[in-house]
Amino acid sequence: MRVADIAMAFFAGCGASEARSLAKAFRDDEAAACAAMVRRTECDDINVGACITPGSVVVPTALAAACENAACDNDLSLERFDRAVAAGYAVGLRLARALGGVAALSGGIWPTCFAAPMMAAATAAVARGLDRDGIASAIALAAARAGGRVGRPAGAPSGRWWAFGEAVASGCRATEAAAHGFQGDPALIGRDWLAAIGDPAHIQPDALKASETHELSATGFKPFIAARQTINAVVAFQRILAKGVAPESISRIDIGVPTANAAMVARRATPGERLSTIADMHVQIAAAALRPALLYSVERDGEPAADLLAYAERIQIHADAELDRSMPEVWGGRVRVQSGDRALEELCLAVDGDPGHGDATAMLRAKLAHLVPITDRPLCAAFLEPANDEARRARLMTLWRAMRARLADAP
Repeated sequence: MRVADIAMAFFAGCGASEARSLAKAFRDDEAAACAAMVRRTECDDINVGACITPGSVVVPTALAAACENAACDNDLSLERFDRAVAAGYAVGLRLARALGGVAALSGGIWPTCFAAPMMAAATAAVARGLDRDGIASAIALAAARAGGRVGRPAGAPSGRWWAFGEAVASGCRATEAAAHGFQGDPALIGRDWLAAIGDPAHIQPDALKASETHELSATGFKPFIAARQTINAVVAFQRILAKGVAPESISRIDIGVPTANAAMVARRATPGERLSTIADMHVQIAAAALRPALLYSVERDGEPAADLLAYAERIQIHADAELDRSMPEVWGGRVRVQSGDRALEELCLAVDGDPGHGDATAMLRAKLAHLVPITDRPLCAAFLEPANDEARRARLMTLWRAMRARLADAP
């Protein structure tokens, strides 16, 4: 399911000019190129509690390392591939939680970009079969380059995605160095290191020592393209519309979100910045009302259409203190609408694709149908079907060859 979701994101967005620019910028590091191309789509998986999107880093890195080994050894080790994916998720989630998750994001640090070098290093080191000391050195060498502060680069191609690709490439290079005997200092990763990067008031060093092994199952899937902070409210609004409420009959929409997310989702889209339209709750709600297909469009217009902007004037967004009680594990959304003399309210604390909620496979199939070009759907859909080891190996190799071919096609 993780591979299917990341493959969908890659093929949905790889044709864009910005994606092609990333392919060229990272022509010598295919894992980094694919990771950046996936992450820019904003439809990859996410762990809400840690505020991190691990699949965009881990799956391309695991594919690259495992298939490279297979080319040398004439065999793709599924056991190594599976352990590499699990290791990458575990390292990423623990580091992001240790830095403070949502609190780190509010303080200007992008948790996924911060953890990307260590996620990539752990994933590649396990996939390549490094021993315990080699894996530790790869992660430690990557940690020496970690930061996560990228600001808000404007324009397209955006420096945001270049910085993300560089973080992944840094982790892959750290693994290469460890494979050649270079040693890092695992003792670097601790309270002082976290405090030097993030806000000492928000760091949680004990998260580094977590013993749980459920990082994969605790990471949810996005049902459509959006900043995750907006999704619960959009789904709540969709549920109201599903009750037979006509969008044009609605005169007012009040949206409550957790306090930590309120400022971000209320920020109006900036003309010319595609990502800002994906994070703007006004645009997302207006799209759900008037143009539902836009929720599955990777390449949004730089400036929302006039009808969406007009509809957005009906929307008011505020911090809802009651939703803070479920933070950071749940980014809830409460929507109240006025339709004529009817007032309706919907509270959404979970969506299909969240851990343990709904039929994730069915949701991914629907997402596939809306998101991915027809020619690429069979390749992605195959990963949602049962398979023996031989079929799994073949599917992974076929997928990586197809992704590499798209990279090579970038003019």
